[in-house]
Amino acid sequence: MKYGFFLALAGVILCGGCQSDPVPSGSEGSVTKLTLSAGLPEAEATKTALGAEESGNFDILWKAGDRISVNGALSNAVAAADNGKKQVDFTITASLSAPYKVLYPGTTSDNVISLPATQNYVADSFDPAAAAAYGTAVKNGNKYGAKLNNFCGYIRFALKGSATLSKIELNSLGSEVLYGNFTLATDAEGFTGAFAGGTPGTLNYSFGSGLTLKGTDTYIYIALPAQAYAAGIEALVYQTDGAFMRLKFWGSGCELHSTDIIGFQSKTYAAGRTENLFGIDGLDVEDGGEPTAAPPGITVATFNVYQQDSRESSDRDYIYLTNEIVRTTLGKAIAETGADIIGFNELDGNFQNGKTYSLKTLAEAQGFTDYTWELNHPDDIDRDGNVVFGYSYSTSNKYADGFAYKTSAFTVSDHNYVWISHSSDNTYYDSRSDAYSNSGAPETTCAYAKFKHNVSGKQFYFFVTHTTTLDHAGSEVGAEKVNGKYDAEDPAIAARRLRIINNVKYFTSQKAGNLPYIVVGDFNFGPYIDTKKTKVQPLYTAMSNGGFVNAYDEVKAAGNLSGFYNNYPGTQTGCNWGAESFLTNGKYPQFRIDHIFLHDGSSQGITAQSYKTIRTAFDYNDGEKSVCPSDHLPVVSYITFD
Repeated sequence: MKYGFFLALAGVILCGGCQSDPVPSGSEGSVTKLTLSAGLPEAEATKTALGAEESGNFDILWKAGDRISVNGALSNAVAAADNGKKQVDFTITASLSAPYKVLYPGTTSDNVISLPATQNYVADSFDPAAAAAYGTAVKNGNKYGAKLNNFCGYIRFALKGSATLSKIELNSLGSEVLYGNFTLATDAEGFTGAFAGGTPGTLNYSFGSGLTLKGTDTYIYIALPAQAYAAGIEALVYQTDGAFMRLKFWGSGCELHSTDIIGFQSKTYAAGRTENLFGIDGLDVEDGGEPTAAPPGITVATFNVYQQDSRESSDRDYIYLTNEIVRTTLGKAIAETGADIIGFNELDGNFQNGKTYSLKTLAEAQGFTDYTWELNHPDDIDRDGNVVFGYSYSTSNKYADGFAYKTSAFTVSDHNYVWISHSSDNTYYDSRSDAYSNSGAPETTCAYAKFKHNVSGKQFYFFVTHTTTLDHAGSEVGAEKVNGKYDAEDPAIAARRLRIINNVKYFTSQKAGNLPYIVVGDFNFGPYIDTKKTKVQPLYTAMSNGGFVNAYDEVKAAGNLSGFYNNYPGTQTGCNWGAESFLTNGKYPQFRIDHIFLHDGSSQGITAQSYKTIRTAFDYNDGEKSVCPSDHLPVVSYITFD
C-alpha cells in the first residue's frame, strides 16, 4: 500500500508554478533567458530532500547546490540561503526554443535522465542524485509554468539490531531495469511520460564506511523507476563481514507510481534470514520484526573411507568393495549423512571420479546429487615417484584427503592442500620438497577450501586432515601398546604427535584469519586413554585449547546430545586390523577418534546444534553380523552461523 505522498520534490511530482522574464518581441516560441520560480505546491510534489512527515505525507525541499536544466541548458545552483525552501528561482541563460523540456537533476541532454548505479545512504532521506524529475514548461500569459513529474517512486523500510551494514544489492525479479540512462519520449508538446532504456543489472546502495544499526528503527529510502515490477524486488543487505539478510518486496509484484513512497515493515536484522515484505499504511503497525527463523546453518560430515579394494579372501570377501552390496552400502552411508559438506580420509586411487569405485558414482546412485567432488588432495605421485592416488608408505595403505560439497549451496575459492610437519614447530609445506621426511609417515596432509554460503552470505574455511604417524597404534582406549606403552606415555611418540596437532592448529589459524573455520577428520585420538575415562588424552586437550570446540562436546554441554551417544560415543565400527567392519561384536566399540572441531574466528560465531553417526550396514550370514562399508562411521553435525 502507499505509505504517503510527497509534498515536495523527493520522489513524486514536482509541481512548480514557473515564471519567466518577458518574452522578447518577435520570439513567441523562444527565449534567451528563462527564470523558473519552481514552487512546490500543497498537493503531490517532490524534490531532493525530505522534510518532516505530517499525516502520512512529506515536505520535500530544495537543497543548496541543486540545478535543473531546460533543453539541455543548465540553470544556476540553489544558493545556501535557499536551502530547505519549497520554492526557489532558477535562471537559465541560453537560446531556447519551445517545447521547453525541464529536467532535474540538471543535464546537458534535453530528454535523458541518468539514474546512478549506486545510491548512497542519507539519514532519514534519500540520495538526491536519484531524485530525478521531468516536465514541460508552457506559456501562461506572460509567464511560463512547468509541472515536474518524479521519474522515480520510493521504497521505505526500517531495520534495527546491532549489525554494521556495508551495502545493499537490489535486483528486480522480473528483470526491470533499475538504473542507467533512460530516454524520455517526447512529442510536439514536450514529454509524454513514456520512457525506454536503462541498464540491466544490480542496483547498489552504499552505506559508505559502514552504518551500525541500533535498537530503534533506522529508515532507508531507495529510489526506483516508476513502473510495474512483475515479480517484485529482492534486496541483499550486507554486513561488513560479507554476510547478508535477504528481503523480498511485494512477492507477486506491484506497480510503483511516481507519486508513491511505499512503506514496508520494520525488521530486526539477522544475517542469513529471508523476509518477505509487503507494503503497509504505517511502519508503526509492525512490532519490530523479531527473527522468524532459526539462524542459517549447514550440515557437515566427516568420513574415513577405509580402503578395502585390494585385499581379498575366499571366506571374507563380503567386506570388500568387490562385493556389490558393500559398494551400495558405502554409497548409502555417504548419502544418509545429508551433508552439505563432507570430508573424506584414507582415499584410495580407485575412489577418484571415474575410477573403479568412484565415490561420486556410488553416492549419486543413492540420490546424493548436486555435489562437487574434490578428492585429489594431495595429488597422484607417491614418495617413490609411483603414480598412485594418496601418499603411502606401502602399496596397500593410501592416505589422501578430500571433500565434496553441495554445488548449488556454496561458492568455493582458494582450495588446495599442504603437508603438516612433525619435526618443526609452526611449520607446514605447500610443496613436496621437504614434506616426505618431515610430515609424518604416512605423510599428514590438510586439504582446505574457503566457502561462501550462498543463502546467508556467510564465509568460512573448511579443513580436512588425517593426523597420524607410523606410531599411531596406541591412539585410543584399548589400542595396542607400542613398546609396552600407550603412545601418550612414550615421550618421543607423544612429542611427534603433539607437534602435528599444534601445526594443524597453526596452519588452519593462519589460513582462516578472522573467519570461522571447521576442521574435520580422523585424528586417531579421543578424549581419554583409559577405559574408565579417567586419564585424559593430552592430544585431545591440545586440540581443544586455543578456541576449538568439539561438536560432540558442544552438543552434550547444551543438553542436546541423544542418550544413545552417551552410551555409544564411538566413531569406529569395531573393526580390527584384519579389516572386519562389524557394527556389533567389534573390538573397539568405544573409540571416538573421528572429529568435527569448530573455531569461531573473530568475525562471527559458529555453533554445533546436533551430533550423530551414520550406522548404515548390511546383514551378513542371515543376520549373524551387521557389516559396515568402512571401519569408521560417518560423523555428522548441524552447524549454525550466529
